[in-house]
Amino acid sequence: MPTAPAPSRTESAELASRLRMSVWRAARRMRRESAPGITPTLNAALFTIDTHGPITAGQLAEHEQVRKPTMTRTIAALVDLGLVSRTPDPLDGRVTWLQTTPDGKQLLLRSRRRTDEFLAQRLKRLTPQERAVLNEAASLLERLSAGEAP
Repeated sequence: MPTAPAPSRTESAELASRLRMSVWRAARRMRRESAPGITPTLNAALFTIDTHGPITAGQLAEHEQVRKPTMTRTIAALVDLGLVSRTPDPLDGRVTWLQTTPDGKQLLLRSRRRTDEFLAQRLKRLTPQERAVLNEAASLLERLSAGEAP
């Protein structure tokens, strides 16, 4: 079977620009729908704590790619909202472990449901062929975001 010619540098740059903007807009819209009452920054940190926790502030800052002082303010806000708890390390008093509280888990669950409902309503408007294309695109985007070459 013959292979398709490689896209030109201009074609790749144009596609990259379109993907960047469409993914950014979709993510922004989903953030608005997902967790009313908390900022996208708090929502992202809460998700990371829930996924990787218990986790230290330094580890969380690494995951979120921010400096530790910035993360300290984010953690304080999450603790104040009752979404995250701090537990001192029994062996090293300088270390504090963060984990999601039941209220934090509940907020994440509601957020996921709201986002899924938002997307499901929009997907219903597409044809079966368009949904198949999006299914393939989702697989490709997963590979791209994981750093794999498709």
